[in-house]
Amino acid sequence: MSTTTTTPANTDIHQGDPGTRRRAAGIMAIVGAITMLIGTAFWAASGTDLDAALERNAIGEYLTDAAANSTLLTANLGFWILGVILLGLGGIMLSTLGDQNSPATAVARFAFTAGPAAGIVFFSIWLGIVLGLAPAHIAGEQVEAIALALGHASSIADWVATVIILSLGGAAVAVAGRGTWVPRWLFRWAMLTAVLGALSIVGLIFFARNAALGFPVVPVGIGFMIASGITALRRGA
Repeated sequence: MSTTTTTPANTDIHQGDPGTRRRAAGIMAIVGAITMLIGTAFWAASGTDLDAALERNAIGEYLTDAAANSTLLTANLGFWILGVILLGLGGIMLSTLGDQNSPATAVARFAFTAGPAAGIVFFSIWLGIVLGLAPAHIAGEQVEAIALALGHASSIADWVATVIILSLGGAAVAVAGRGTWVPRWLFRWAMLTAVLGALSIVGLIFFARNAALGFPVVPVGIGFMIASGITALRRGA
């Protein structure tokens, strides 16, 4: 004699209540994006710019400025480390809301795992430049060559991870969620982010981190994550 167990059609026993999942994913994506913006505010307040210093071959000036603004830069990078973790979790949670059989879902999970994992490493290296090499430079030690190498590595990794998270990850989430929870306007936003991400890579390869090509993906991509979070919250209400 066999027994069968029936499950209501609108319940996914593996993923829980859809409304709860959407609300949780929305909150995490929004909190992650806002945390990154808080970190950016501390960076702007510090008045330092590692990319500009590398392009001008002025790493010594950067070390001097970083030593003078170490508190702001520590807060900046600390919030970015926390923010990239939360953003990754938010992206992975958003990826569970779309078609789980779509290859885009696997791409989104890769992007929101690999990007933040790399971010934790290179933000920590960047923090090491601020807390270790900058004071050593002020003390007269010859650390500019080391700072230059680590600065280039951190900067390049920052741009690559930014594209992976905001462009590749955002576009993949939108593709996987199209027709379920992602409206047409949000899908188009994601495609714009993907295009800007491609331009960032072009700028990185051919124009040495050209700001005009590289920077737009940041506000557009962060805006997409916030908009995605709000959309998920509304769909989960």
